[in-house]
Amino acid sequence: MSTQLADEGRDLSRRAKILIGAGGAIVLFGMLVAGFNILLGPTKLVEVVTMTQDATQADRVALKEACGALPGITVVADQGNPDPDIQGRFPVRFDLGHATTAQRIALESCINQHRDKVRGFLAEGDN
Repeated sequence: MSTQLADEGRDLSRRAKILIGAGGAIVLFGMLVAGFNILLGPTKLVEVVTMTQDATQADRVALKEACGALPGITVVADQGNPDPDIQGRFPVRFDLGHATTAQRIALESCINQHRDKVRGFLAEGDN
């Protein structure tokens, strides 16, 4: 299937060249912005603490209060149904994006102090 422009051998119009150039510039700009966000953005690292089967919402709150106040550590807010009977089944999450290695070690030590209600923990994210 051929087009009339291809058959006649005409060059692209000035308007078509400007539109193609503008589209290319927009694509290049989008790629640069996304790349800088990925490379220069903060580390997305979260410590996920799984509670034991018999842990309650009060146990989760105690862990958050004890370990979430450490320097460089922030508690990730619970999402979903706020009912304590429902939330008590979910893990506690701590944001480690700005924590140093010493602060991460302090968090794991704090979590280990609650080992009677903690089933386990692991880090999720960039590292």
